[in-house]
Amino acid sequence: MNTPPGRPPLRISSPAGLLAVIPYVLGFTPTDSLVVVGVGRSAGRIQVALRFDLPDPPDAAMAAEIAAHAIGVLAHQHVTSAVAAGYGPGQLVTPVADATRQAASRAGVKLRDVLRVHDGRYWSYLCREPSCCPADGVPFDAGAHPAAKLLAGIGLPILPDRAALAATIAPVTGSEAEAMAEATPRAERAAARLITRTG
Repeated sequence: MNTPPGRPPLRISSPAGLLAVIPYVLGFTPTDSLVVVGVGRSAGRIQVALRFDLPDPPDAAMAAEIAAHAIGVLAHQHVTSAVAAGYGPGQLVTPVADATRQAASRAGVKLRDVLRVHDGRYWSYLCREPSCCPADGVPFDAGAHPAAKLLAGIGLPILPDRAALAATIAPVTGSEAEAMAEATPRAERAAARLITRTG
């Protein structure tokens, strides 16, 4: 994450740590989503974060399109390393995760990990070591992770879902909308007068 001046950087060294930070990066808790976090060459900082809806029902062509777009954005931003996290059940996440791995391999983007997150557990598509990646997943609590506590403590908000985030920029309604409709022509006339005076 980009850190404001005077604040030490937040170091993430585990999948659970990254999963605890993703909601703060996005501003909401993702569900039924693919999240791709691109890490820049400069000190391993998050350079770009992307979120996509998972195709439901699964669709191979849409999965390939999502993966191509995600990896294309990373390549355009000169990001050479990333982590992908799919939020949802395996039948929805796996096709997009597989397509993302293939697209990354073709583009020369190194995927540090490809995770699936569901019901308080995560799985790695890349890890084959049962001691750290058991078949029944690794339990985790994103909100209890020290990284999440730190970010919550400095006042970064997390909304419950994407709809709540969209509501923050939704058009106003009712009396506020009426007041804006009345004020807009006045503002346009004032702007036109200023333009006329100054050329």
